[in-house]
Amino acid sequence: MTRWYQGLKLIHQIGLVILLGFGLSFFLSIYLLSSEKSENLSFLSSSGAIQRVISVTDILAQTPTELHSSIIHASQSTDLSLSISRRPQVDEPARHSSEELLLIRRLNQAGLEQVHLALVKRERPILNMSDMHDAMMTGMTMREMHSSRMSYIATIDGSVKLGTDTWLNFSSGIQQDTTHWSTGILLSLVGVMIITVGGCILIIHKALTPIRNLEVSARQFAQNRLVSPIESHGPADLLPTITAFNEMQTQLADYIQERSKLLAAISHDLRTPLTSLRLRLEFIEESDDKQQMLQTLSIMDKMLTSTMRFAKDDSQLEPRQRTNINSLLQTVVDEYSDRNVHIDYQDSKMLIESIPPLSIRRMIENLVNNSVQYGGEQNTIALKVKKQGQFLHFEVSDTGVGIEDDKLQEVVKPFTRLDSARDTGSSNVGLGLSITSTLASAYGGKLTLQRNSPSGLICTFTIALSQ
Repeated sequence: MTRWYQGLKLIHQIGLVILLGFGLSFFLSIYLLSSEKSENLSFLSSSGAIQRVISVTDILAQTPTELHSSIIHASQSTDLSLSISRRPQVDEPARHSSEELLLIRRLNQAGLEQVHLALVKRERPILNMSDMHDAMMTGMTMREMHSSRMSYIATIDGSVKLGTDTWLNFSSGIQQDTTHWSTGILLSLVGVMIITVGGCILIIHKALTPIRNLEVSARQFAQNRLVSPIESHGPADLLPTITAFNEMQTQLADYIQERSKLLAAISHDLRTPLTSLRLRLEFIEESDDKQQMLQTLSIMDKMLTSTMRFAKDDSQLEPRQRTNINSLLQTVVDEYSDRNVHIDYQDSKMLIESIPPLSIRRMIENLVNNSVQYGGEQNTIALKVKKQGQFLHFEVSDTGVGIEDDKLQEVVKPFTRLDSARDTGSSNVGLGLSITSTLASAYGGKLTLQRNSPSGLICTFTIALSQ
């Protein structure tokens, strides 16, 4: 559950917390208010019932016995039932609560000494006045009268002694619907909660806009090295971060540009002394030392050429154009075939997409050259291409010696060569994979390396079809 919550977007996490908080407070408030409302209504019902019982007993004491039934019938209502019996219908409890003692004291002050009273809270049927009159005429007790139809919540039951052999029994309550919240109020509260939560989410969504812009700007800078300053407006807490990010973009762009210019300048300036050395060597008598020095100068010249191309490609990107990808790859395969390097490539369905053809060609050649140079005698090279979503996947695999798992990330770094490549007779400077990785990132993709089974290496780079 925690992992699922952490995987949500920030605005969804905040919205979920707000919704749960509002929901909990809403239901808690409804519960507390309903409980308080029910208690207040019960107290008012009990207090009113006691006052009415006192009034009824005063009237009964001043009227003949034959009129008592009519007085009882006229005095009771749907929230107060009355009856006269020869014994109390309510037994006296062992202990009284403070509320019960308060009500008994009121009855005692009115001259009613023998009182049985109990506060209750349970559902009972509501009887109209006609039903209660008919029940009394047939001699029903109060418990028998509580046997049908609509229900109310009883608040107080009691019996007070009227004369020598008669008791006035009473039961008061409130209708059950009275203690409940009306549908209109509940809908209004729910509407207020929805509007409040929705407003909070909209405000948070607007406040998070700079963060989304930060993501877009960072992605553009990572892929295309385009400086996209973020507008400096939004919450005060985010303004320092926005300002720092904009400054970081500018400083990194300047640093990359200066580094590329410096690398190109150094490589270019080294050509002059190398050319001078080559000319001087031409006037030296032929010998093994002369040939070794010429070979060393040739290797250095190739290294400088590769370095200058790396610096140039690091600062400039080739524009895209509509290209038949199958024809492009077949051309590369044919050229290697002329050099006695066999590449297993099978045309798939025709692919015509907007790509940088020279950059694609160079990346494939870098990977094939690595396979040729380090694959060994029994090496088999295969080339594949496929379109998946908005990306093109190019794969160059071989069955050579491969690269150890702990070296797969290291060999992508510039000027990194494994021990097997560190020989004086090679012009390799460790830029092939780095150039491929840089170009793939510049065009919205990436380079991945993995070991082939049972041996060898699989190099895959992707190119985004739209940026």
